[in-house]
Amino acid sequence: MRGIYGGLLLALCLPCAAADDFKVIELEQDVIELERRVEELSRQVAQLQQRTAAAATRPATPVEYPAPAGSVPWLSAANWGRVRAGMSEFEVIGILGPPSSVRGAPESESRTLMYAMEIGSSAFLSGRVELKDRRVVEVQVPGLR
Repeated sequence: MRGIYGGLLLALCLPCAAADDFKVIELEQDVIELERRVEELSRQVAQLQQRTAAAATRPATPVEYPAPAGSVPWLSAANWGRVRAGMSEFEVIGILGPPSSVRGAPESESRTLMYAMEIGSSAFLSGRVELKDRRVVEVQVPGLR
């Protein structure tokens, strides 16, 4: 009788062992596939880090776009960058063009050259140049972006 039980037990365990072997093989294949994916992703991360490092070492060069023909000179951010403290009123007007309005009398010590443009129905784009004795003392650049 023992032989029958032993044979039955062995017959029952063999399919279980075969199923376990199959699962182990599947798991080993999954691990190999995951290792391959991790290696590929690690390579991609290394390439991205190299590109980022290369881009960080290159100096950023600002892009200057030429003003369209017939445009207003004060709408150019590059022109505002040329206006410096100590310049004469006529130099400023030569760079930015005639102001939209002027605050202060022509003979007064302090004047403000105002440059403004209506944007939509409720917003304005404006900049100004403060003058004292007809020389630039302060520049408020409009947000031209």
